[in-house]
Amino acid sequence: MIEYYTFKHKGGQANYNEAVVPVASPELSIAIAATEKLGDTAAVAAKIIKDIMSSELVSRKVPDLASEIDRLTPDNTEYMVFKINDDRIDSMRRGGVYGKIVKNGELKVLPNGILGLEDEDRIVCGTEEFFSFLADEEILADSLFAESCQEWMNYMVKRISDINWLSGKNLSAVTLIVRSSE
Repeated sequence: MIEYYTFKHKGGQANYNEAVVPVASPELSIAIAATEKLGDTAAVAAKIIKDIMSSELVSRKVPDLASEIDRLTPDNTEYMVFKINDDRIDSMRRGGVYGKIVKNGELKVLPNGILGLEDEDRIVCGTEEFFSFLADEEILADSLFAESCQEWMNYMVKRISDINWLSGKNLSAVTLIVRSSE
């Protein structure tokens, strides 16, 4: 089983123009989009990604899904799309949206492609803006102390809030924990 928790915040901006879209069909598929660099087309790009994730396209393999996102969104749209189950994660990213995985007590950058997963592996994916306020040591410590995805996210959001009172740019992230089926 995959436990997950999403976080979306408009920060000090007038609107939230990014996207965090989880879809269960049958495995969990998630897209995260950072659209700040798109200016006036930010909301449109976020909507396109949400539409793709709520269509039959979500059933495609990750490289094909990423190709559709590339084809339908503006050239400088930054995103990460992945599919995850108890055994593996298959991910593809473009630009300043990426993931980190806590595996066996170590924090590493989540690579593009397929990576095997084990019970209690923990993953956080988010925008560059989200990660800009967090040191790797803090992400690791928070993941090891948290008992749930929501608790882990709360620890990280508190750290960001302590720095900027959540008054900066849009923030988007998701935490995931692999839970044994036993």
